[in-house]
Amino acid sequence: MLEGIPKKEYPRLLYRYLKEFLEVLIRKNSFKVYLARNFQSIYKPNFRKGDKLKWKGIEVVFPQFIAPPVYGHTVLALVGEYSIPECNIEKDDTVFDVGAHFGFFSYYAVQKGAKEVYAFEPNPSTFEILKKHAKIWSDKIKPLEFALYSSSGFLDLFIPTPLSISSTLREKENCEKVKVKTITLDSFVKGYNVERVDFIKIDAEGSEREILKGAKETIKKFKPKMAIAAYHLPDDKKVIPELVLSIRNDYKFKLVDKGEPVLFFF
Repeated sequence: MLEGIPKKEYPRLLYRYLKEFLEVLIRKNSFKVYLARNFQSIYKPNFRKGDKLKWKGIEVVFPQFIAPPVYGHTVLALVGEYSIPECNIEKDDTVFDVGAHFGFFSYYAVQKGAKEVYAFEPNPSTFEILKKHAKIWSDKIKPLEFALYSSSGFLDLFIPTPLSISSTLREKENCEKVKVKTITLDSFVKGYNVERVDFIKIDAEGSEREILKGAKETIKKFKPKMAIAAYHLPDDKKVIPELVLSIRNDYKFKLVDKGEPVLFFF
């Protein structure tokens, strides 16, 4: 289970395994979720539609899937990888899920009470799955086959495999290349008459900064809570807060690592 991990990381990981197992014992975490999160290489959980999952005290119902889920990614999204007390989704929030993939976070947002979720996914194959999931899960999820960016137009999307979770607008070798439509978040909000923006989640394989540049007016106007992936570029943890604070300097932010580093702004 520690294969490929530097030995200096062993104490930190073993502490995490022990701490999270104790949370299983006090019923704060589901045992299946604990195994799926920490032992993906040796444990393939048999989740079924309707199963109740809990992580850090947050409970959701496991949904029906069109495609087999990527368990570690799926489970964390469903049970609140992006939820901390300072930056939570609330009832009737309007949510933007940027880099929606199969829609796991969108589903979680609806279960948390979101009024509507705009789910952006430019990978054509993945988008088809997202559309089917939205139809099964909730009409509050609005699938959109755009890549949010700093400008509107068309760009190449590089896709390692058809249903990859790592398709990117940054040039990458040994990938299928498809042309996708880009739009700024500001243009979308204006063009689609979105009355408010309460929460923005961005996990876009290195395009997070460009997306923020195209969202300046929305951020200035609404000051949405935000959860932004901070692990795709080496200096994300430094540059992303600087960029957000240059748009609005009244944000507080917090870096949280629940498997992957995410910056929360509130």
